[in-house]
Amino acid sequence: MASIAFSVTVVALSLAANTFGSRLIRIFRSDRRTQLVLGVFVMTIVYLLLVLRTLRGEAPASEVPEVAVALGSLFALLSVLALLAFIQGVSSLIAADEVVRRARLEFDLAVGELPLAQAIEAPRQPPPDDGELGAAKIRLPREGYVQSVEFTKILQWAEQNKVVVRLNFRPGDFVVEGDHKVEVMPPPHDLEAARKAIGRFIVSGENRTPTQDLEFAIRQLVEVAVRALSPGINDPFTALAVIDRLRGGLARLANRTLPPATLADGAGTTRLIRNITTYAGAVDAAFNQIRQAGSAKPAILIHLLKALEDLAEHARTEEQREALSRHAALARSAARRDVGEPLDQQDVENAFHSADRALRKPTALVSQNH
Repeated sequence: MASIAFSVTVVALSLAANTFGSRLIRIFRSDRRTQLVLGVFVMTIVYLLLVLRTLRGEAPASEVPEVAVALGSLFALLSVLALLAFIQGVSSLIAADEVVRRARLEFDLAVGELPLAQAIEAPRQPPPDDGELGAAKIRLPREGYVQSVEFTKILQWAEQNKVVVRLNFRPGDFVVEGDHKVEVMPPPHDLEAARKAIGRFIVSGENRTPTQDLEFAIRQLVEVAVRALSPGINDPFTALAVIDRLRGGLARLANRTLPPATLADGAGTTRLIRNITTYAGAVDAAFNQIRQAGSAKPAILIHLLKALEDLAEHARTEEQREALSRHAALARSAARRDVGEPLDQQDVENAFHSADRALRKPTALVSQNH
């Protein structure tokens, strides 16, 4: 039974990697049901081996550990039931809708960590001019994907040293050892000490993670849609489901406050300037590749325009509406370029005008309890 379970797991992972992308294997590995079933099998095997050591072929019946044997039989029965549950669970786990739902959960978690938007947000302080302060560029200590940055500690260090730190990267970016991605203004007296101090607050690794990386959570969903639209798979219905999930996540994101690009010390002086994800950037990450992959598929473009139309009622700033309007125009342009059937072009045109009317309506203020 253990060999069956492991074989089913390997086949499921191979199928998931080929269909949905290898980056989503992490979601399958973290499934608690799969871990529990495999743990039950391993526990049963180890227990039966230990009991087997106490049994002798010619031992009288009085010396047979009846309780241990009964428990072994119970564990074997439990393993059979676990195998049946495992097969049913794996069959639902690799279903396209379930994969999309699980990928969306990480997007929801990332958005849920952001504070709710206020009806009127305070204006953000503009960053200082590099030319006024002068800047020393600091090399990054290691290669890999930036997984997390301790912004609070960098802010404290900058305040202690009376400098301004600019980070020309953000979590999720790939950096190479020696990249001059950090600027310190004005230049510190001990540049090497500054490099070591700031380097301790930047965590890099071999893979991107959802920690502080909102676009990574979005791109997991996008990868499913792009693969579904590839000629080898040609499954537009999965792509439509991904667009629906992305619309839900972007609607929630519109009502959240994204981190500010600048952080100030207690006196109100800007000490840290960082590269952050904007709402427009999130919309680009969500829809650009799907539109490009489905530019010749009217159903994809129409559904995308419908999603933009529905997102219009969640937009609370003009910047958000401009980002959505830009993608509506791009979808219309893609249809005019790649859709050959005039009737299909007309359907896309109608969907564009409907989305455009919704996006031109005045922006309503969003309350804190929205």
